[in-house]
Amino acid sequence: MASSRNWGWLVTLIGLILKPLLKAISPLIKDLFEDSLYKLLEKARATENPIDDYFVEFLFDILDVEVPGE
Repeated sequence: MASSRNWGWLVTLIGLILKPLLKAISPLIKDLFEDSLYKLLEKARATENPIDDYFVEFLFDILDVEVPGE
């Protein structure tokens, strides 16, 4: 099984690629993307599986989007 140290570089790489892209895209596309993330988070929180919540919040963190409160 891979250790968390092995995954750290991948998470960093994804963040390095996606953060500038999110800042460079047009505001309309950015708003639609963020709306989709918010809807995904709402659906993840509606499930009983806490991993869903953690995963979607992880996406928010990678993309440097503020996670809304419950």
